[in-house]
Amino acid sequence: MVSLSRAHSVERSHCSSFSTRLYSFNATTSRGPSLDPNSANDLKTKCPSPTNNSNPTVSLDFSSPYRLDTNYYKNLQYSRGLLTSNQTLMTSPSTIGMVRNLAMDGSVWGDKFASAMVRMGLIEPIFIRDFDGL
Repeated sequence: MVSLSRAHSVERSHCSSFSTRLYSFNATTSRGPSLDPNSANDLKTKCPSPTNNSNPTVSLDFSSPYRLDTNYYKNLQYSRGLLTSNQTLMTSPSTIGMVRNLAMDGSVWGDKFASAMVRMGLIEPIFIRDFDGL
C-alpha cells in the first residue's frame, strides 16, 4: 500500500474529502494535529469553509502535482499529507520506515509499484451472491 499510495502524487481531491482536518477536527481544535499548520492555512485559501456550496479540487501533492517523484513521501514526513489515509502511513510502525526509504530513494519505487499492482490485480472480487443466506 505504501508504494501504491504514491500514485496520489498526480491526483486531485475534492476539498470535502479532507475539510474536517481543516475546519472541524474535534471540540477543542479545528485543525487536525497531523496536518502541518502552514499547509492547513494555505489549503484554507483554496478550500472554503464547508458551509460554502462550492467543492473545489486541489492536488494531493502540492509541491510537484504533475510528477511521480519522491516529494509525495517527503510531504508525508512533514505532515503535509492531505488525506488521512496517506498521512497515517507516518504513524504506523510498520510503514514509517518504508515511507522514509522511498522519500530518500525514488529509484526503487517503480519495481515496488509494478509488483503491488500485479498483486492487487490478482485479488478476486467477492460478490454478494457468493455468501450463503444473503
